[in-house]
Amino acid sequence: MSKLIAVAVDENENVWKGHFGISPSFMLFDDKGNLVASRENPYSPRRGEQHKSHDDPKLIVSLLNDCSIFIAKRMGDKSKKNLAGKMNITAFITEKENPLQAVKEFLENRGKQR
Repeated sequence: MSKLIAVAVDENENVWKGHFGISPSFMLFDDKGNLVASRENPYSPRRGEQHKSHDDPKLIVSLLNDCSIFIAKRMGDKSKKNLAGKMNITAFITEKENPLQAVKEFLENRGKQR
């Protein structure tokens, strides 16, 4: 089975405007763009945690261990480099509001990531 695509989302299921690691939850899609699951982020400050995942991307990678692509509106350069280099995860930055549109954008541009 191929790895999933995680999109950081807010409470209204729009693409989260903040950093990926502190989003309230994630929507998980397969490589055809089908929604397969949703997962709450226990490390989100909105859940009472103190930005632990913002400083330690390993927590989010562990939470999303079935995902190889992370899609968000914002992600730190250091985190993107660590994800790609050390953890073999593709980070994709989008301007889309709708998670499905963001996934489709990624899939259409797979060969020419930003």
